[in-house]
This record gives sequence, C-alpha cells and structure tokens, in this order.
Amino acid sequence: MTGTRSNTMLETGWFRSAENWVEANVLGADEFANFGFAMALVLCAILAFLLVTAAGKLLTSLNNAAGVRAFRKSRDPGYRVLVAQPTGRGAARLGRWLNDALKSHLTEFNFGAPLRLGKTGAIDGGLDPKALARARKRLAAADADMLVWATRTGPGSDGFVIHGLSRGGGLRPDEARAFTIALPGRRNALQGQMPRVAAYLLAKQLQPALANPQAFRPEKMKLLASALDKMLLESDTASQAIQNELEADFCASAVHVAETNGDLDLLDRVIALRRVHLFEVNNTTDPALVSQARMDLGRALLARATKQYDQQAVQEAISHLSQVVDALRGDPAIQKAQTASDAMYKAQSLIETRKRFSLNFGS
Repeated sequence: MTGTRSNTMLETGWFRSAENWVEANVLGADEFANFGFAMALVLCAILAFLLVTAAGKLLTSLNNAAGVRAFRKSRDPGYRVLVAQPTGRGAARLGRWLNDALKSHLTEFNFGAPLRLGKTGAIDGGLDPKALARARKRLAAADADMLVWATRTGPGSDGFVIHGLSRGGGLRPDEARAFTIALPGRRNALQGQMPRVAAYLLAKQLQPALANPQAFRPEKMKLLASALDKMLLESDTASQAIQNELEADFCASAVHVAETNGDLDLLDRVIALRRVHLFEVNNTTDPALVSQARMDLGRALLARATKQYDQQAVQEAISHLSQVVDALRGDPAIQKAQTASDAMYKAQSLIETRKRFSLNFGS
C-alpha cells in the first residue's frame, strides 16, 4: 500500500510539473484560437491572390485571343504586322516608341505598300523554344506577316532587344524565320534617326528582297540609298553591328544606282566609306563583311572608271574583286555549288552527245 501511494504521488507530481511547463511555454486556448484565426486570414489572402492572378491571366488570354481574331478577320490589303507589348523596365514607353516607329516609317521602306498594325499581349522568353512556340501559334491565329516582341535588358547599346517571326517571302507560320535586333536601351539614344533605323531593319525582315538591290529598279534604290545615307550619318548611338549593316546596305544600293545613272558623287561616297572600312579591318572582323566591302569598292571603282577612265582605279578594282573571288572559292557552299554545276554540265553534255550519236548512227 505504501509503495502504491508513493507511486501515485510521484505520477501526480510529474503530471502537475508537465502541466505547469505547458502553461508556461505553450500557447493557451485563447491564444491558440487567435493564432488559428490569423492563419486562416493569411490562407484566405493567399487564395484570393491566386484567384485574382489566375483571373487576370485568363482575362489577358481572352483579350489576346479576341484581338487576334479581330486582326485575322480584317481583309485590308497590304502587310499585316502584329506587335506584342514589350517587357522590362519602361515597357509601356518602349511599346509606344516601337508602334510610332513602325507607323511613321515602315511604309517608306515597303515603297508605299499598305500596312496594318495590330497589338497583342506580351511574350516573355526571347527566342527560347517555349516563347517561339507561343509566338508561332499567335502568328498563325492572326494570319499576320510578322510578329514582333521585345524586352528592355539594360541601358547599353544593345539594351532594347526586339525579337520576331517573319513570313516574308511567302512562308507558312511554322516556317517563319526568327530574328533578333538589338537597339540602344537608353531613352535619349532612341531619338533622331533611330525610329527610322528600327523600321528599316524590320522592313528587311518583312521583305527579304531589300537585301538584294538588284531586285529593284534603280529609281527605288535611289530613294533607299538616300535614306540609308542619312541614317548612317545620324545613328552613332546604334551598335557597331547595326552601323556595319547600314553601311553595307547603303553601299550596295548606291553602287546599283550609280552603275545606271553614273552618279559620281554617290560613287565617291561609297569609295570613301569602303576604303575606311578596309583600313580599319582587324583579325576580329567578320570575313563576310570584308568581302562585301571589297566587292562594293571594286564595283564602285569600275563604275567610276566607266565614266572617267582611270587605269589605276581599274587595277585597284581588279585587285579587290580578285580577293573576293579567292575568298568565295574557299567557301564550302560555293565549292558544293561548283561541284553540282560541273556534274550538271557533264549530264547535259552526255545527253547532247547521245543525241548527236543517235542522229548520225542510229540508236
């Protein structure tokens, strides 16, 4: 009996000690209730946030779909360009800038062809596979010729990056070419001729034939050469890659024009630009740019010598053009084309030989 009573007293003492510890260190019933209520409010707030976010995404998706359907139903003639809202810091301002640039200048480089611009929601991800898949789907749904989306990554000379898909040349939406154009990210660097530069670079994606001046009449190329010359003089905020592209396109267009009308001033401008370009060539320069510069310089010197003969200029032209030919001979694509051409010539010769044999001796 005594032992049992002692055990009971020990258990009771231990229970009371535990109870006192719980009361001292653990929340009471009222506090537990308050804590539970607070947690319920937090969970409700999280749920409400998720619902609002989902509703916002759904609404955005529905608005995009409605806008795309309306764009598709339009039967207005001309090029159809869909512009997505840019992302990144200052996205709204950049969106307005891009739309204004296209409205003001794109038809200039499409030689007056009608243009219809449409707006759509932002596309995140640049040219990663998921972003491209979404872009192709939206391009097909809108039956647009080109879809453009952009993001601002920073204030550098390539801080405003424009991505796009173009069906230029009659491509299907699933065949549309992806491209990237890097413009300056600073607001004051996008002034002056930069809207025109952006429109021209996008026009080249929309109409690939612009890269080949011989595809157009000289009078049209004269207007383009004049515009390119002005852009080249006033686009010092653009990246070096864009300036090189503008210079190459101006020189190719100007030579095409001058070969027809013999404009010596235009030829002198090309000769000066290409000589400076070749003088500044270094080991990091793209060989294709060097070959193009030599080609332009050689053609310009020959065109000038046609109007005012200069044997030294002709010899210099031959030297530059010979280097271009040597560079092309080493190009694997050119070598394959030459091999195929030789094989075709042999096949045609074989057919002609067989025909002559049949006529003279019978089959």
